[in-house]
Amino acid sequence: MKNIFNCLLFIIHCSLVLAVTGCTSSVGTSWAVRMAQSEMQRAPEAWQLDFQKKLKWDYTFGLEGQAFIQLSEATGDAKYFDYIETYADTMINDNGEIRTYKLSNYNLDHLNPGKMLFALYDKTHKEKYKKALVLLRSQLRTQPRTGEGGFWHKFRYPHQMWLDGLYMGAPFYAQSIGFFNEPYSLYDDVIDQFVIVARRTYDPATGLFRHAYDESRAQRWADPVTGQSSYAWGRSMGWFAMALVDVLDYIPAEHSRRHELITVLNTVAGGVKKYQDISGVWYQIMDLGGHEKNYLEATSSCMFAYMLLKATHKGYIDTLYRETAIKAYEGILNTFVKTDESGAVHLTQCCAVAGLGGDPYRDGSYDYYMNEPVRSNDAKGVGPFIMASLWYDSLPPTAAVIPCEAKSDGEVADLVVATDGTGNFRTIQEAVNSVRNYRPEKRTVILVKKGVYKEKLVIPASQTNISLLGEDVNQTIITWNDHAKINNMGTFRTYTVLVQGEGFIAENITFENNAEPLGQAVAVHVEADRVIFRNCRLLGNQDTLFTGTDGSRQYYAHCYIEGTTDFIFGPATAWFEECTIHSKKNSYVTAASTAAGREFGYVFNRCTLTAAAGIDSVHLGRPWRPHAAVVFMHCTLGIHIVPAGWDNWRNPDNEKTARYAEYKNTGPGAPVAGRVGWSRQLTDAKAATYTLDNIFTRNDKWEIKN
Repeated sequence: MKNIFNCLLFIIHCSLVLAVTGCTSSVGTSWAVRMAQSEMQRAPEAWQLDFQKKLKWDYTFGLEGQAFIQLSEATGDAKYFDYIETYADTMINDNGEIRTYKLSNYNLDHLNPGKMLFALYDKTHKEKYKKALVLLRSQLRTQPRTGEGGFWHKFRYPHQMWLDGLYMGAPFYAQSIGFFNEPYSLYDDVIDQFVIVARRTYDPATGLFRHAYDESRAQRWADPVTGQSSYAWGRSMGWFAMALVDVLDYIPAEHSRRHELITVLNTVAGGVKKYQDISGVWYQIMDLGGHEKNYLEATSSCMFAYMLLKATHKGYIDTLYRETAIKAYEGILNTFVKTDESGAVHLTQCCAVAGLGGDPYRDGSYDYYMNEPVRSNDAKGVGPFIMASLWYDSLPPTAAVIPCEAKSDGEVADLVVATDGTGNFRTIQEAVNSVRNYRPEKRTVILVKKGVYKEKLVIPASQTNISLLGEDVNQTIITWNDHAKINNMGTFRTYTVLVQGEGFIAENITFENNAEPLGQAVAVHVEADRVIFRNCRLLGNQDTLFTGTDGSRQYYAHCYIEGTTDFIFGPATAWFEECTIHSKKNSYVTAASTAAGREFGYVFNRCTLTAAAGIDSVHLGRPWRPHAAVVFMHCTLGIHIVPAGWDNWRNPDNEKTARYAEYKNTGPGAPVAGRVGWSRQLTDAKAATYTLDNIFTRNDKWEIKN
């Protein structure tokens, strides 16, 4: 009976967790089919896609058309191919002339539908498709260019290169070279398009790319010095990301400059990974998550998921991005994909359109991007969602993010907790208490289903190697409200969760102390060794996270941690990898109490420090004990971080012993000119010693991979 229950459980949750090693999955294909069929219901004729009321040759048909053709190839079902073929036959006559298309507009957007004609011609051999391809290819021969050789986005947008345009024109251009057997040297022209726009739109402060570039600097939206627009709009980078991963399909493997595209792709992937929200998806303005009106946006998120999944499968980017890719796809399912009563699938929270210039004029301001209409089932999200779904199934089993060891009998979890009684237990504490004591060689996995668990939870020292796997980080919540002023409770008994059992792992769970800000109120208190928190939210005010016990090793990856004063404190050795550290008050982030003989205390690597509105004076830390050790490396520090950086806690003697350092941080709070003289910047040689292996591996050889 238990095996049957867990088998059903796996099916229910297969959209959240991939199959164990050796098992195959069609989760993505299933979602792709459901989305495509829903689109065909919404648009019985393919020319009606993307809410069209009349015939139009438009880039959205090329995007969604490609997705349908790929779905047909993946499933062997011809109806998806036939559906798109009807659009092409409606738009193209026997002479290869295309309805509504005008070459004289020199609009790169109008090349994008041409990409599906290659596949249509290859299968049907209809000569009109080839004639249409000849017509579209001719546009690029006379397309206006910038002084550096970059294609204008449109004739009516002179001297401008938009990231969007790379997706519209470059893959078509590259595929055309091979299709028409054109000179090999033209591949250099394709590569130049990416190199030029990357150089002209890159923002070194964020690692992202701005929406567009005006060579003339004449546009009101263009910076008078750089020519760049003001913001990294998510979908513009999404177009660029997809362009890079698609154009590599057509650049010969032996081409001497192919590596330049892969280098740009890795830069894009790095920025995308850096600004991925804890939910797995991305904001409309990528680097301003949490700002007023900014919202999690579906089309860009689907584009990034597609790029990451395809690029990792192809080996263009490091395999470490697989976790980011899976988190992105599953975040899309959790955040944006909804099913109505009829069973139709909808993609919500899609920005309908955004551009620059034109009439009425679009000024590229923050308010402009925030006020463009938002709708469901926009083709610019649906197409990438279908393609990302297909690549999701292509990931090898070893790429699956499994927060617990796979069982030989295929079970996902040993125990299930659900507030509605559908699991083995209704409370997490009951499940923990049921685990046998001291099992050093066996991990017990407890699946915690969505719900609010009002518990003061203890993982006792006798319960080792327990994994708590939440069903959804935003909807699996453990909460309590003790604080230090209740009956003189003191700080260390206020915890919502106390971890004493070694080898504890938590994933996809929110840990909250929701006491009013009346004093110290700990959400998570960790005393155990070898503890991991992944993709969790730790919410509180003062003293949110207590990393207790000298010698304890703790690892926090892709977590969101918020608080007011000293909200990460204690003596443990703790590594924070790609976490968001959010300050809710003008105060201090850390209060480490590292022991004098302990070389490493807190290490924040590739984290992003943010703050609530109006917060503008936050210190990175102050020493709770004299030998506090804290390092921020490769982090993005918000403008709320004060120039001094660090505080001595009203004791000048602490300046002689505290070990505060930084290394290659970025962001408005990162300049080191105003830092206190007793902090330091790490040398390259010293920074090289800050590795997981060096900090965490001891006699037990505990190893963690990012």
